[in-house]
Amino acid sequence: MAALLPLHIYMRELEKLLAEEIERLKDNLSLGHLETHAEYKYQAGKVAGLRAAQDCLVEADRICRERL
Repeated sequence: MAALLPLHIYMRELEKLLAEEIERLKDNLSLGHLETHAEYKYQAGKVAGLRAAQDCLVEADRICRERL
């Protein structure tokens, strides 16, 4: 079984992955790589969902820091 990583390392990597995926999706949206309006809406929804996940990470971090 793999050793557990310190939480701050995990959080930082997750934040980076979310940001990278958001940028990739935004590039697809802005460069016109999507052929239908449905595809555009789906990709825009994914961006919104990932941003909501980022907000949850920030809030979880704030709550944890308050408890220390």
